[in-house]
Amino acid sequence: MNILKIWKLSDKKELFILQLLMNMGMAGITIIVSNFAKNAVDHGIDEGKMLGIFVQFVIITFLGVGLSYSGVIIRSKFSIGLIEKLRNITNDKLINSKYEYFENESSGSINNRILHDMSSVGDYMSGGLPEFLSNMIVLICCFIYLLTLNITMTLVSALCIPVAVAVAKKVAAPTYDTMEKFSKKMDEVMGIAQDTVNGIKIEKAYNLRERRKKYFDENMEQATSYFVAYEKLVVKAGPYKYVIRSAPMFVSIMLGFYNAYKGNITNGEMVAFILLLQNVSKPLSELTRYVTEFKEAMVSVDRVMEIVELSEEAFGTGEAFEREIAFELHNVSFSYGKDNKTSDNVLNDISLFIPKGKTVALVGSSGSGKSTLFKLLLGFHTTTQGEVRLFGKNIMEWDIEKARKNISYVAQDTYLFEGTVAQNIAYGKPDASFNEIIQAAEKAYAHDFIMSMSEGYQTVLSERGTNISGGQKQRIAIARAFLKDAPIFLLDEMTSALDVESEKLIQKAIENYSERKTVILIAHRLSTIINADEIYVLSHGIIAENGTHEGLLEKKGVYNMLYSNQVLGNTGEQDA
Repeated sequence: MNILKIWKLSDKKELFILQLLMNMGMAGITIIVSNFAKNAVDHGIDEGKMLGIFVQFVIITFLGVGLSYSGVIIRSKFSIGLIEKLRNITNDKLINSKYEYFENESSGSINNRILHDMSSVGDYMSGGLPEFLSNMIVLICCFIYLLTLNITMTLVSALCIPVAVAVAKKVAAPTYDTMEKFSKKMDEVMGIAQDTVNGIKIEKAYNLRERRKKYFDENMEQATSYFVAYEKLVVKAGPYKYVIRSAPMFVSIMLGFYNAYKGNITNGEMVAFILLLQNVSKPLSELTRYVTEFKEAMVSVDRVMEIVELSEEAFGTGEAFEREIAFELHNVSFSYGKDNKTSDNVLNDISLFIPKGKTVALVGSSGSGKSTLFKLLLGFHTTTQGEVRLFGKNIMEWDIEKARKNISYVAQDTYLFEGTVAQNIAYGKPDASFNEIIQAAEKAYAHDFIMSMSEGYQTVLSERGTNISGGQKQRIAIARAFLKDAPIFLLDEMTSALDVESEKLIQKAIENYSERKTVILIAHRLSTIINADEIYVLSHGIIAENGTHEGLLEKKGVYNMLYSNQVLGNTGEQDA
């Protein structure tokens, strides 16, 4: 069961066990008080022992208060420690999980699991579960003691147990499916809300407010309907709860009077029986609620455990020194499909060699496999067939973090974190000095516009860098890559968001950088790769041709067609 897996993750299991022992102590106090009431009714209280009895009651009271207060503290410490451990584990899992998880799972679902489901697990582990276990311990202890008072009355009262179990099973049965539907629908709702924030410019520009609001309202209404269905299940348990709690008490009182009249039990035993029976009937009457809360919590537990048990990136532990060949691809094929059918391959039998210190460009129409090839080089995906070698070593045998230390990467969709300009550049080298950050910005021709900002390098960028232009974001990203100063430089549409003048400056910076680095770039503007040492033209997942700019033009093939289209003024297709 996943809830046991959650419990096992705790570093403070002894606190949970201690809490159960304290609950047993509370049950013992309840039995002691009931037993005292029995003796008091049957034998009276000796006037000379009043002071001693009073002292005993004070001690028992303080003991009960102490156990109860300590139980709350221990429960809180256990819960806080467990949730902290879960948050750390889920954060580590998300960082180390396979890249494909983020391609297949919506951000709304991931955020909903981290925020809502994690909180639900915490609430249940600190509230619902301890309450259930505590009441069950009290129930069992009191039931055993009741058997010593009067077996017949206890067994007759116990007839409510199968009734309570049957009712709980019937009423709570649909809970899991209902709450699972609710959670999945809330994933969609959260995703819609995130899209509104991230795509606010498009929503406003295209006057989508009413359409998007309607879409949000429809999904929210459906989510609400699932939650209302859950609440109806809870309400349905109300009448059963009253009957299960009242019926044993009524039967016991009637049997108690009869047995007392017949002399089968004493009046004190009857009083003790009635007092303790409440600790049996009350948990039974709440059994439906306990089961319903358990099933509701299990939805969140299962969703959190899906993250905890995510498959991590599976690579080796080795590394290699730089060699004359930076990257080698041997008969590489790749498919995003799980069945790995050849017909679904995005890349087919790709073989190429990228020498150290050379500039190599990848070009081709949308869907030709360029970006997928980059993902293989970065270890985001592993090949379906063939192998990728970094400095002569199969990338599957590398410690992937050490492999990525050899690569600086600039993505087509530039991502900046919320924080200062300096912090964003420094992600390339966390221990970099401020002078190193400035030098990297200068190489990327970003220094001047950074200094023109209100706080210079300490200017705080908004989420995703929405308070600066696309070209400025691109240059900050390139500065970050320059600061990392890795031997291999991967650039995916590096100048896609730059004006012509900035493009020339960046191209000059890249040319200077490439004198001592291996540069691999995906290019849409073919004018940026004229001086590349080798150009590979991809088409439908295969290498259609390769060579220098001049050599490819002479072949009059795919590259010549792409270049001619751009020279004639066509923009071509965008990369995917």
